[in-house]
Amino acid sequence: MDLATNDQHTETENDFSSKHEWTWDKKLSTSSIKLSDNNLEVTFHPVYSTGTAVAKSNKPLEKGRHHFWEILMITHIYGTDVMVGVGTPNAELHDSDANFCALLGRDRESWGFSYKGYLQHDGKICEYGTTFGQDNLVGIHLDTWMGTLQFFVDRKPLGVAFTNLNNVMLYPLISSTMAQCVMKLTYSCSIPVTLQTTCLAVLSPSQKAHLSKKFPGLRYLTQNIFADILQKSIDCDNEDLEFPAKYIILDDFDFALVGLGIKKKKHF
Repeated sequence: MDLATNDQHTETENDFSSKHEWTWDKKLSTSSIKLSDNNLEVTFHPVYSTGTAVAKSNKPLEKGRHHFWEILMITHIYGTDVMVGVGTPNAELHDSDANFCALLGRDRESWGFSYKGYLQHDGKICEYGTTFGQDNLVGIHLDTWMGTLQFFVDRKPLGVAFTNLNNVMLYPLISSTMAQCVMKLTYSCSIPVTLQTTCLAVLSPSQKAHLSKKFPGLRYLTQNIFADILQKSIDCDNEDLEFPAKYIILDDFDFALVGLGIKKKKHF
C-alpha cells in the first residue's frame, strides 16, 4: 500500500471516529458528573461518590432509523454498578443521588446493561453476556422499526437484549456508582430503516464486496459500520434470554428479507 493510500485510509478512519450525531447533556444529567472533550467524555463523581450518577444524551433517538453508538470505558470499573442503556423522558434519574443502585432498568421507563454482564428492565434481571471493564468498547444498536436493542463488547454482538421498543421515544443513558469513573462517547450515528439496509443482514462479505465494486453508488451502504452491525443484529439461536429474541415474531415478508435460516417464533 502506498503512502497516498495510507493517508486516505487514515483520513477515513478519523472521519469515522469523529462522527457524532449527539453528545451528553449536562442540563439533562444528574449533578454528580463532569463533562469534557466537547461533551463526549463523562467523569462520574469527580471527587467522591455518594450515590448513583447518570449522563443523558442531548437529543432523543429519531424514529424510523437504525442507531448505533459506542462508549469507551477509560478507567477501571468496580462498585455497585456501572451501566449503559436507554430510557424514556419519564425515566427516573434524579432520585438516586444518595443511593447506590443499579439504576438503568430499575423501572419500566429504562433498559440497562450492567458491567457485571446482566440486563435489567422494570426491576427484573436476567443473565445476558460477557462483562465489560477498562479499555472495552461497548456498542449499542437500536432498531426503531423492529423495536430491538442489542449490545456489543469490542464489536462482538451479544444478541438481541430487549424487544417491543417500537414507537418509544428513547434517550441514550449511562450511569455509575463508582467515584472518578470515566467513559467517552466515541461514536454516535444512524441511518434510515429501508429495504436496502434490511437486506444488509443477509449479504455475505464477498457479496458486499461485489456489490460495492459493481455499484459504486451503494458503497455508502456496504462500507459503513451498519454493514457489520446489521449482519449480526438478530441472534435467534439464543434461547436462554428472558427478555430478548425468543419473543421476536417474523411473518412471511420478514422471511423474504432475512432468509430461510431463521425459525419462526411463537407469540407469547
